[in-house]
Amino acid sequence: MEALLQKFFVFIVLMLIGYVGARKNMLNPEFTRAASKLTLNVFMSATILNAVIVNPPTLSGKDLLYALFITFLVVLIGYLVGALVVRILPIQKERAPLFELLIGVMNSMFIGVPVAELLYGSQAVFYIALSNIFFNLFLYTYGVLRLNKGEQGGLRLKNVLSVPLMATFVSVLIFMLRIPVPTAIRGLIGSAAGATMPLSMIVIGSSLGRVKLTDALRQGNLYLVALFRLLVVPGLTWLLFLFLPADPLLRAGMIIMSACPSGVVVSILAIQYGRDVEYSSEAILLDTALSMLTIPLVVSVLI
Repeated sequence: MEALLQKFFVFIVLMLIGYVGARKNMLNPEFTRAASKLTLNVFMSATILNAVIVNPPTLSGKDLLYALFITFLVVLIGYLVGALVVRILPIQKERAPLFELLIGVMNSMFIGVPVAELLYGSQAVFYIALSNIFFNLFLYTYGVLRLNKGEQGGLRLKNVLSVPLMATFVSVLIFMLRIPVPTAIRGLIGSAAGATMPLSMIVIGSSLGRVKLTDALRQGNLYLVALFRLLVVPGLTWLLFLFLPADPLLRAGMIIMSACPSGVVVSILAIQYGRDVEYSSEAILLDTALSMLTIPLVVSVLI
């Protein structure tokens, strides 16, 4: 547990650098947008490819299909919990779609991938990368339909086919066809992958810099988002593995992914579809901060 907390201390410090930098206007919104795109499209994609190039997963075709099935179920759990909660609890109608997606959409790439790589290595990263397929599919179909007030365009194929998703498809092809990768390319991808963790944490911090933590702390119902996103969903994911056998690294990767805080992309979509951006940003800031405590707890107790 002590070693785990030491690793998360590094995560917290890097996030604080980004957050304080944004609050002090040292890291402006243009930097955050550019760094976010660079991290997601280049460094995160390199991490996904690196997972099958440096240490190829020891999986059969049947194992791969089973892993896809499991990742589908884990992504689905979050959406089901969110949909159920907003239909049971007295959530303000205008905020209900955001509340639902804040529970359903996890920050699997910017937080899940670095945490999984740090704690369990490249095969756990590969499993989380597979979830990209269902993450994008759910978010840009059901998620967009929930947020869309009928005033904006709906599903856009270019949003579904993100660069990390393409990197996931390429990594699966490399794995299945055992495609050899030249040494120079392996070195380049490995070096780029090494930048993912620090940049991800700084970007997360700077992307939330426009929101005051004190404002988020005063929003009582945001703690409900954090409760379901950070504890209930990973708890249900853990229960899933009581009934479905799985490789230990698949189980670890999926529990880490399910324990991630709400995805920043929810705020981006809130802007696009005219929803309450301040509310979604405060929710993401609060449960991202709390996740630095809950993820080590979930890892130590459930994995």
